[in-house]
Formats: sequence, structure tokens, C-alpha cells
Amino acid sequence: MSTVKEETKPETTVEVESFLKTLFQGHIAEDLVFPFPEIPKDVKETVEAFAGAYTEFDAANLDSDKMDKEHFFPREAVKAMGELGVMGMTIPEEYGGSAFSSAAYCRMTEVIAPLDASASIVVGAHLSIGCKPLVLFGNEEQKKKWLPDLASGKLVAAFCLTEPEAGSDAGSLKMTAVYDPATNEYVLNGTKQWISNGAFARFFSVFARIPSDTAEKEKHKEISCFAVIANEDGALPGLSRGPEEKKLGLCASSTCQIIFENCRVPAANLIGEKGHGFKIALETLNTGRTSLGAGSVGGSKMMIKLAVDHATQRKQFKTRIADFEMIRHKITRMTATTYVLESMVYLTAGLVDRHIGDYSLEGACCKVFGTEVLWQNINDGLQIAGGNGFMNEYPYGRALRDSRINMIFEGTNEILRLLIALSGMKELGDSLKEVQSALKSPLAQRGILTEYAHKRLKGVITHDKLTKVHPSLAPEADQVGRYAGIFANACETILRKHGKKVVDKEYQQERIADVLIDLYAQVATLSRVTASLAKKGEEKAAGEIEIARWFCAHARHRMVANLKALEKNRDDACTSISDRVYEAGGYPYDLWA
Repeated sequence: MSTVKEETKPETTVEVESFLKTLFQGHIAEDLVFPFPEIPKDVKETVEAFAGAYTEFDAANLDSDKMDKEHFFPREAVKAMGELGVMGMTIPEEYGGSAFSSAAYCRMTEVIAPLDASASIVVGAHLSIGCKPLVLFGNEEQKKKWLPDLASGKLVAAFCLTEPEAGSDAGSLKMTAVYDPATNEYVLNGTKQWISNGAFARFFSVFARIPSDTAEKEKHKEISCFAVIANEDGALPGLSRGPEEKKLGLCASSTCQIIFENCRVPAANLIGEKGHGFKIALETLNTGRTSLGAGSVGGSKMMIKLAVDHATQRKQFKTRIADFEMIRHKITRMTATTYVLESMVYLTAGLVDRHIGDYSLEGACCKVFGTEVLWQNINDGLQIAGGNGFMNEYPYGRALRDSRINMIFEGTNEILRLLIALSGMKELGDSLKEVQSALKSPLAQRGILTEYAHKRLKGVITHDKLTKVHPSLAPEADQVGRYAGIFANACETILRKHGKKVVDKEYQQERIADVLIDLYAQVATLSRVTASLAKKGEEKAAGEIEIARWFCAHARHRMVANLKALEKNRDDACTSISDRVYEAGGYPYDLWA
């Protein structure tokens, strides 16, 4: 298959500031998000040809209804996906893969997910996270040894991080890896839970704790990553697989426990440096979250098609239901949010393909916004379908079940909101510490304090502006600039008020994250529409301009509400009400009690 990568892709990662992290300091790093990334024509042609081949493969080989009912993904289909090249899309060419760019991979995820969500999990668990630690952190010998078989699908990968008592809190994992100097091996003991591809994977990226005398607050530094490879028959002494989990959705995908009991792994199978496992896990998950957003784009587009087909054909009161204004509102919301999500995903993919050093918050925003948009769009599509939507012969029920996990795995949306808020405020907190240090050091005062004063002047009095947005969207661009400044000042106020205790203020963190997600969504949309205007002109881009204005208007209302609630809210009442329910063990106000 043809290679899909940027010809000008740099060989090394470019360490530049994160676009979203700079927003916490009132600065808009406009050069990072303008112009909107353009996908080269040859890349488009190659990816669309491959997408067509995959669509034909899906129709010929995957009976989604049957697989869903039988809770089984055909092993011969997994093998055929490897032969087609699906399992090697993002693996570098020199190891037998196709070196797909992030944008190309997102497009393929967008295509695969709505055709069969379980197939998307097979591919995503393999490429997005399963073999990603090896691709990102493996040494040359390890890559030559395992990546060719992973690219061909001979080896299917799985990502083993979650444990029965360590889900979103990866730092608390209990699995151990004890070094045996006599054999130069690590002995692994522990259980990994909810492992996608678990029943048939042979390559496992396993995270375990190498016990040490490290201080308690640095326990995450004990975590390392290991490649564990089962034999061709899937067996390995000390490794066993639990029964298949019976799930609400994604029923055909494999999910089970992977159990390690004195499982011996050569020391040469350590991926990356000893003690760097926590970092490896986070970096791996960062790369996977953008593709989750891409899958949500594909699912949303499918729902819009289904909704439009039904609404334009179904009549009530001698009128197409498509002409009823409440149906129009749903169609508009579905279309606008899908356009915005698509803009966020491919803007973020562009950052990844440019090898920008830090895109963790952008990826998290794509995952949170995307999975929640898809959930809303499926709900709207089902509602438009009416009674048909509730019948199993139509696709809405399975779509609803399959999509629900998206808001949970690869970091729950609640945990990711904490990540978004606290990561950004850490950067802001560090800058405030520099100012405090400068006050104690006369030699450092002038430069640091002048820079800080300049930032504050921009944030409080004027604010950074989006100067590269098309003039027809000037009001929306000004809105983003103004609220970026208000947002930065609000974050600084919270930090000054709560200090280190800000980590416990989750009510506030959720609001901060939601404002940032709305800011990024608007920036991505304005960047994309500006590119469309340059290419098509105002007349042909009129529909996209309308979407940008519609979305920005709604985003403004949400931002205003969240920013006001940072100062005036009913958080104490929220805590009190929940405490009463906890104490009662359930609803305490039964009218009939």
C-alpha cells in the first residue's frame, strides 16, 4: 500500500509551547493553529482509495448484527484485516507498515467506526495504544524484532494498564515486576482488567511496578513498561486469560482479564527506560484520544445521514417532519457540532503531524467534546426516527450501546476534565512562582516582571487577538480573544485564592475545562472556515460561515455561565445534597415513606 505521510515531516519533535496551555496565561499562539492544516492531494487520494477498499472488505467479511448477537469477532477477519494492511497503518515503513500520518489515521478511524464499532476497537486497541509504546519508546532491536509482525497482523497487540483497583488512577497500580539476576528476567505478578483484544492478542504492552524504596509521593517512578509476547498458539507460561466480559456495547470486540502468575519476561523486553512507564502510558494515551474523536466524527456523520433520510421522507399532519422547527433545530445542532468536532480533530492531527511537542490537552479536548457530541447526536437521531429508533431492526440501539463506553475508556471524561484544568493551571502556577522568585532577586526582577506585566496588560486591558481570521468572522474572532483574556484572569484568581488546594476544587476544574474546550472548539472552527473562505470565497463558504456563527453564539452563552459560576455558585448546596443522599444510602425523600 502507498505510504501516507507528509513529505516535509521533520525527523525530530519540535518542542514548542502547547496552544491550549498558553491560553491559561492569556496568550493566543496563533501560529500554531493558523493556517488550518491542508491535506495534500496525493495523501487524500491514497487514503480515500484505502477507505474504499476497507468499505468493500467490511461489506464482504463483517456481519455486524451476527457478530453483535454472538459476542464474537471472527479471527479470520482479524487475519484478513492484517493482509489488507489495516493493522500496520501507523507503523513506520522500515518495519513493514504504511507510515500513515495522524490525519490519515484519523480519517481511517472515521471510516471504520460507523461501519462496525467493534472492528474499530480491534484496530484502535492494536495501533492507537497496543503497540504504540513500542513505536514511541522501543529501541531499534525491539522494533526490528516485533514491529514487522505487528504491521502484518501476525501479532495483534493489547494495552495492559487498567487493574481491578487501578482505572483512571494509573499511578496506583499493584502489578509487580521483580528482577531475577540469576536469569536476567523480570517476574510479573498481577491482574490486568478490561483488556481489549485480550482473548486473541499475542503482544502485550504491560505496565508493572518494580518495587523500590522510592518515597511514597514518587511511587509512579516505580512503574515500567514491558513487552510480553505469547507463543503462536497464544500460550505463555504464567499468563492466562479470563473469560470474555459480557458488555453493554461493542459486543463483538474481545474484552477480558489478563492474569500474570510468576510470568517470566526477559529484561531485554523492557520498553523505554526503567521507571518511565507512567510517562509512557500517558504519552500513549495522549496519541489515542484524537483518534477517538475521529471515530466520533464518523459516527456523527452516519447519524446525520440517517436522520435526514427519515425526516425528509416521514410525514405527519401532511407535512414532512423535516420542516418542523424542532426537527430543524436537532439537524442544525447535529451538523454544527459535527463540523466543529471535525475541525478540532484535524487541527489536532495537524499538530501531531508537525511533531509539536505537547498536544495532550488538545487531544483530551477532542476526546471529551467528541464522545459527548456523538452521544447527543445518536440521541437526536433516535428521537427523530421516533418509534423506529427504538426497534432493534434499526441501527440506533446498537449505536447507542456501542458509543457509551467512549466517555469512559482511555480516561473518563471526568478525569480528562481534571487533566485539562490542572495541567493548564500548573503552567500558570509555574509562571506565578517565577514572579514570586523575582521579587526576592533584584537581578531577575526586570526581565521576568516586565514580561509578566506585559502578559497581564494584554490579558486584563486589551487581550490577545486572533488576527488571522477572515474579516467576515471578525466578531467571532474578537469574542475568542476577549474570553481567552477573561479565562486567563479567572484561572489566576482561582490559583491565588486556593493555592495547592485547587486540586480538590473539582467543581471549578470542570468549569475551567469546559470553557477551554469551548475556546478550542471555536478556534479550530474559525481556522477551518478561514481556510475555506480563502479557497472557495464567501459565496461558496456561506454554509460554513453560518455554522461558525451559530456555534460561537452558543459557545458564548456556555462560557459566560461557567465563568460567572467560578465566583457565584451553589457548590456548597451541591455538596450538602450529595452528603445527605450518601448518608441515606439512596434517595431520602420518598413521598410514600
